[in-house]
Amino acid sequence: MLDSTHYRHMALSPRDARTWALMAAVGVLAFAVRLVPVLHGGGMTSFGRYDDGVYYAAADALTFGRLPYRDFVLLHPPGIALVLAPFALLGRLTTDPIGMGSARVAFMAIGACNAMLVAAICRRWGRRAAITGGVLYACWGSAIYAEQSTMLEPLGNTALLVALLLLMHPSRASSTRAELVAGAVLGLAVTVKIWYVAPWAALVVLMLVRRRWAASARLAGAGVAVASVVLVPFFALAPGAMVRMVVLDQLGRHTSGPSRLARLGHVFGLGRGLTNHQPALTQLTAFVVLGVVVLTAFCWADRAARPVVLVLVVNLVVLLASPTFFQHYAALAAAPAAVVVGIGLALVLRRIRVPVLLPAKVGAIILGAGLTALSPVGKHVPESFTALAPPGCVASDDPTVLVQLDRLSSDLRAGCVVPVDVSGITYDTLSQDGLTRRHNKSWQHFLRDYLVTGQSFVLARTSADHITTAIANELTTHQALAVGNGLTLRRGGGT
Repeated sequence: MLDSTHYRHMALSPRDARTWALMAAVGVLAFAVRLVPVLHGGGMTSFGRYDDGVYYAAADALTFGRLPYRDFVLLHPPGIALVLAPFALLGRLTTDPIGMGSARVAFMAIGACNAMLVAAICRRWGRRAAITGGVLYACWGSAIYAEQSTMLEPLGNTALLVALLLLMHPSRASSTRAELVAGAVLGLAVTVKIWYVAPWAALVVLMLVRRRWAASARLAGAGVAVASVVLVPFFALAPGAMVRMVVLDQLGRHTSGPSRLARLGHVFGLGRGLTNHQPALTQLTAFVVLGVVVLTAFCWADRAARPVVLVLVVNLVVLLASPTFFQHYAALAAAPAAVVVGIGLALVLRRIRVPVLLPAKVGAIILGAGLTALSPVGKHVPESFTALAPPGCVASDDPTVLVQLDRLSSDLRAGCVVPVDVSGITYDTLSQDGLTRRHNKSWQHFLRDYLVTGQSFVLARTSADHITTAIANELTTHQALAVGNGLTLRRGGGT
């Protein structure tokens, strides 16, 4: 028979209860600021980001036996297709919008977990650090953007934060088990996005510098073993194509996107609302970067916090060195930056006690997130398109449009042409010495031929495709079946 003493030992202490309440509050905040803009905008199956649709389409194609690299272009490791496969199966059993919408909700929940992981790491340096780091990540612009849909960075950040949680503790060294698990999750991150090899390698090197040879070997060995389980089967089926798409095509991209200074602005969430005020953006970016550098120095002085400092520096170097840059790429630095700021500010406040600073800072962060949440995200395909699209194959330069029309799975089932990554082909099989899409005649003709192959088509990315005037005019000769929200459903040339 259990006595009251047993139950007292099982009960949460007030400190534990406050910690769990803090984590829960951070998670709820993070989930809300990711969900509200989507609901306020195009809805759970909205289109406009492209990459998220590519990854979902790759997963759906995989469930039909079409393999990445062998059967279609996928410019990243196969991990994302495996993660999204259960949602694609759900979409096959129900409807594509249900599958995609469920996947997006799951990724928003992953974002909430990431914010809680940041708070959990920072909690070891005090409650102030936990609140600052957790709320900051929850409201970090690039993290919100990436975690509103099925992007690569949410999964990579989860793995990175789990590894840091296992490896960083101010009062003791990591255990053998923690190092093995940390290595394993870092290996999994690389199976989603190859860029995560950089922080993984940095942590392995850090262990070597600290003369912890066995720990370094565990981090490296566990990661290689787990990554091999995921990657080797796909490599065995299409070795040359996989290496070309995942490694060579990425390295061969021509330079595009904002300048290095502007990239820093995006990394720290400063580009929004200041794009037309370059001097103000430059000054604000310099001010914020200086502040982060100071906090980073405080973190580096704390031996236990050095792993996250190293990861932040390495990830920033990757972002600045990359030939291309898009908004969601910046999320690569969001997780380590939030941890560094949380810990660094806590260390500063131990020396300079300003009681009002923490509430004011948290309030400002939440206010900024609230303003972000008021900005609608995504566009919606008119409902009339679904009703008026004729039977047979539907083509689109954005696979998310096929999801909204509930035609992605049916097209794959019917054996229709579904390129998965229409734009990505310009980096692979139809790449022409760095030519832009507008000047790449082979790709322009491929796009035209693909669109008119089916019974109907929707051209959703005219600007991103840089479609030529001649081909645009040619496509407009096809009968318009429905028009709305800037889109036109046209009859194709299929029979």
